[in-house]
Amino acid sequence: MTDVSPVLARVRAVALLLPDVEERTQDGHSFVVGDAAFVRVRDGENGAAVVQVLDDVHHWADVAIGADTDWTLVEDRIAHSWELAAPRDLLEAGGR
Repeated sequence: MTDVSPVLARVRAVALLLPDVEERTQDGHSFVVGDAAFVRVRDGENGAAVVQVLDDVHHWADVAIGADTDWTLVEDRIAHSWELAAPRDLLEAGGR
């Protein structure tokens, strides 16, 4: 088993609480709902992890992760990204 970065562990814990999410490990770690990825964790420069979420126009946006990261804000961004990617019928059924 490979070591998991603290950032990936934290993102995984948040993402997998959302309905119908699965983790994929192609080209880093992606979390998907239906067939759509909504959060990705990748290796960045100097070994730092890069977290990406969907923005309101469905482009990938980097989320800054550092020693003073506001994880409540990051969790909200992950949840919002899930809402953007989730199939309509899942959202209509109550989503999160």
